[in-house]
Formats: sequence, structure tokens, C-alpha cells
Amino acid sequence: MNKINKQSLDLQEEKLKALQSAMPQLFNEDGVLDIKELELLSKNYPSLATGKYEFNWAGKISAKRNAYKPSRANLTPDKERSIEFESTDNMIIEGDNLEVLKLLQKSYSGKIKCIYIDPPYNTGNDFVYSDNYSEDKKAYWEKSGTTENGVKIDTNTETQGRYHSNWLNMMYPRLVLARELLKDDGVIFVSIDDNEVHNLRKITDEVFGEENFVAMLVWKKRVSPANDSKWFSSDHEYLLVYGKDKNSWYPQRLERTAKQNSYYSNPDNDPRGAWNSAAYTCNKNKNERPNLYYPIINPNTGEEIWPRETAVWAYSKETHQKHLEDNLLYWGSDGNSKSPRKKQFLSEAEKVVPRSFLDHSIAGSTQSATLDFLSIFNYNYFNYTKPVQLLSHLLKLSSDGKNDDIILDFFAGSGTTAHAVMELNKEDGGNRKYILVQLPELTDEKSEAYKAGYKTISDICIERVKRVSEKIKKEDEGKLLKDGKNLDLGFKVFKLAPSFFPENQFTPDPEKSEDENMKAFEEYLEKAKSQMKFEFEEEELLYEIALKDGFKLTFNKELIEEIKENKIWKISDGEKEALVCLDDTISNSTLKILEGMKDMRFICLERAVDTTKKWNLKSIFGQNLWVA
Repeated sequence: MNKINKQSLDLQEEKLKALQSAMPQLFNEDGVLDIKELELLSKNYPSLATGKYEFNWAGKISAKRNAYKPSRANLTPDKERSIEFESTDNMIIEGDNLEVLKLLQKSYSGKIKCIYIDPPYNTGNDFVYSDNYSEDKKAYWEKSGTTENGVKIDTNTETQGRYHSNWLNMMYPRLVLARELLKDDGVIFVSIDDNEVHNLRKITDEVFGEENFVAMLVWKKRVSPANDSKWFSSDHEYLLVYGKDKNSWYPQRLERTAKQNSYYSNPDNDPRGAWNSAAYTCNKNKNERPNLYYPIINPNTGEEIWPRETAVWAYSKETHQKHLEDNLLYWGSDGNSKSPRKKQFLSEAEKVVPRSFLDHSIAGSTQSATLDFLSIFNYNYFNYTKPVQLLSHLLKLSSDGKNDDIILDFFAGSGTTAHAVMELNKEDGGNRKYILVQLPELTDEKSEAYKAGYKTISDICIERVKRVSEKIKKEDEGKLLKDGKNLDLGFKVFKLAPSFFPENQFTPDPEKSEDENMKAFEEYLEKAKSQMKFEFEEEELLYEIALKDGFKLTFNKELIEEIKENKIWKISDGEKEALVCLDDTISNSTLKILEGMKDMRFICLERAVDTTKKWNLKSIFGQNLWVA
């Protein structure tokens, strides 16, 4: 009988298993990695040099350990704050993104097409997530009542002594987990400014591999200069771009703009239409390309024309002859040019290669970001939102909208990414899906957001996405996608919460006697009594079991109608399916009906079956029997 692991995926164990499968010679007979053997392998050609290039900081080892430490938390559905919960594939998850990223590993590993994040820039005024929880400072979601009220975040100032280290310790484990979620042909975009771009580049090189660095985009964010700046007006930010596998991901080419097409004209009334012209020479000299150094004749003057010795023709004699026959040479407005140009017709023009410099005319500005927000709310509750135009541009580069691509943003802020996904799907008929993760960070009680009823940042995020959804519904009422489907304008809300399954966290003190430890254990049990009762809401428990078993949170569920004495759910997410029973006991009549479903996986609560029932279920389902 199999037992569902209540923890998130243990990435350390998974990586060691993969290494052992690929290179068993590195492991001893007990299955333990032999560090000396690994070191010998890595030093196939050892150098006498003692130093090595590495990037280190205070707490790096702990940050790595934090990435691989499993989570026993849970994600519970919040239908009241959702839209079209039962039918949508979009999600907004309220919680600490480190825990959430861990919980998503089993279900979404290798399934995310594009990740965009806009993390704290570590300017001294913003926050850094604290991932170290002691007994007197537990994670907010483990405390009674705080999941409703939100959490207050500490600022990270230079006076703390570990200014950069704190930020790196926050970012590193999240990037490790993000990489695991990406598809092999997936891509991540990370927004950053001058404060930490140098450090971010080092850790992203380490996590994603320097060889998978694609580009560092520069976004011109200001339309006009900041005249109150002490030194320079800060007019730009950066976006680091990494592929999961650089050779498997390439940006989509962009549609041509009216301005780009305006460079084409038809001065000679060519029947093939408007054209532009390109130089007929290349950057090679006659010694490098002697076959491209030859004379051609200007048909208008009869003059023999040679290329420069330092820049020979771009085409061979044979190709040049074909160009003549096809009337592709242009000799200037008077026909007397000393070098021809080659016609390139607008009708044959390809889509445009994206550029690393993003002007605000292409990707929006801080000003347009404010206008985006004010088009939804009557007050700007956020100072540093990103423009929808920027996110739309990145989404056009990273997805074509035809393959149910999942877009993840785990520093969701005000929800710009979801806004952009919905607007772009509306524009091109795409079916992109989004997953947003946002901490329920408390808003300032003196702020306009708080006065308006938005107690947390996640409240604003959810409300913005809801308003954008309603706006698009009104604008596109009755319209369908190209394949006959409606736009998915709903979203499921989930909240990070403690697991429903009790966990014994008591550890005996070796310095105390057996009687003292027994007394301490009894006190622990008394404090944990409420959890040990194993009280739960059925649907919430169903989602936890499904998530811990590797089902996507958008799974479909239906009750098996023919079973009357027990409630049996059939759940399916398009890739896997199972039967799930959460009842305290399973009747004999149910067992008889289940005999006809023996090819399915069956999941039930361990406490619901005694020895006899376990044997009966085992005889029906064999290795397909799982307990939680």
C-alpha cells in the first residue's frame, strides 16, 4: 500500500536520485554519495592553482538549504474571492512565495512557459522576506488568525550590516525553485535596477547557468527626466533574461509597426509593390572573399563598377546575375550611382527581431503604469507598478498564445501580469493562463489603500484582476476566441495555510531524563490537541491531497453517482486521474462497486480503513491503492 507524502517535493532527494541514476559509480553500496569520488570526477584535469572563482556571502549555505527544505504547508481554496472558480485555469495564491513555490513543485515542475518577477529592489525602503522562523517567530500562516489579517514585513536597511546578504538570501532559494518550474523551452524575466543588478546577475548565472544567459534588456522607464535627482535622472531599469535551456528557447519575432512599414515606398512603380533597399556590399575584404571581388556593369551608364577592396560584393556572380534578371537592383534616383542597392519588398518582409533596448514607446513608462492603474481604480495605491505595455511586450516574446502557456509571477504586487495576460489574450485570441503569488502584506493604516478597505497588498491585487476581468467582459460581451471558446476571465484564489494532517514536531531533549521528556511530550500533546482532532472542510482537504499527490490545482472533480453510501470523487487534471474518498469509513457495498474500477488509482484516508478493509482494497487496486 502506498502512502501520499504530505510534504512538498524534496528537491535535494530528487537531484541525488537523478545523479545516482546517471552516475551510480559516485555512490557507495549504501546509496550514499561519495564526496571524494565526486571531487575526483570534477578534477579530471586538476590544476595546481589553489584559488577559484566564486560568489559568496553571509548565509549562502542556509539559503541553499532553505530552497531544498520541504514544506508541509497547504493551499486552501477561497471561493468567495474567486471568479468562476469551477471553470477557470487562472490562479491567484495569497501567501509567502517561498512556501508556495515549494508546494507547486509536484504539480507544476517543468510546466511553466514564462516567469516574470519584479522583486524588491533593495533600496533600503522596501522589504525583504524573512525565511528563518524560530519558536517565538513562526511563519505567519502557522499563527492563529493571521491568515485573515495579513503580515507586516520588515525593511532592510544598510545599518543592519547584512544589507546585500539579506537580499541575496531572500532571492536565491526562490530562483532555485523557479528554475525547477520552468519548461525546457521556458524563460524567466527579472526586473531590477542599479542597486542589485550586479549581484542578481551573479546568482542567476549560478542558478540558471551562465551559458543560459540570453540578454540584459534596458527599459527606458521615464518619458521626461527627474529634475529633482541629485546626480543623474534615473531613466532606465534592467530585465535579466535567462532560458531554462537557452538553445531551446528563442524569442518570438514581433509584428511590424506602421512606422517600420513607412520606410517602404515605390519610386519606380514596381508592380511588386513598395520596397526598401539594402547595401550590396559586405564587411569582408578581397583577400577574405576573392570570389566576391569582381566588376559589374551599371546598365544606365555602361560603366564598369568595382567594389571597394575593403568591402566586396555581398553576392556571388551567379546570384548577382539572378538579381539582374529579377530586376532587384536600384541605381539611385538618377540611375548613376557608383554602387547599386538591392530591393527588399514589403510583401516579403519578415517579422522584426526584438531589441535589447526597450523604449517607453514600445514598453510603456512609469507614467503609463500609473495611468493603467487609474483606469481601474480612482486612486493610485501603488508607487512602483510596471506598465501593462511592458508585460505585454515580454509575453509576446515568450509565448504565442496557442498552447495554454502558463505565465507565473510570484512577486505579483498589484497584479499587472494578470492584467497583461487578459488584455493580450483579448487582442490575439490567445489562451495563456496565469499564476500569481502575493504575500498578504499589510498596508499602512494611514494609507489611502487601507482607508478604501484594502488591508493587504494581496487584497489590491485580487481586486484589480477582478475589475480588469469585469471591464473586458463588458467590452467583449458575446465575443469568442478563434476556436469558438470564450476568454478565460476567471481566477481561483488560494491561501497558504497549515496542513490538515497533524505532524509530531516533538523532539526529546537528550539532556533530560525519560520521565522529564515524557512530561514534556504530554504537554506538547495537550497544546496540539486541536490539530490532533483532524478537523477539516472536505473540499479543502481534497485540494491538499490532490496538491500533495501532484495534481494541478485546476483539476476537475465529479462525484461518482452510482456510489450511494460513500462520497467518492473522481479528479482529473488532464494528465492524471484518481478516485478519492474522504469518509471516515468505507462500506462493503462501496467496495463491490469499486471492483469495477480497479484500473483507477484510489486514494482514501488511512484512518478510514481497518486491517480487513486495507486487505480488501489492496486486492482490488493493488499498487493503485494510496492512503493519506
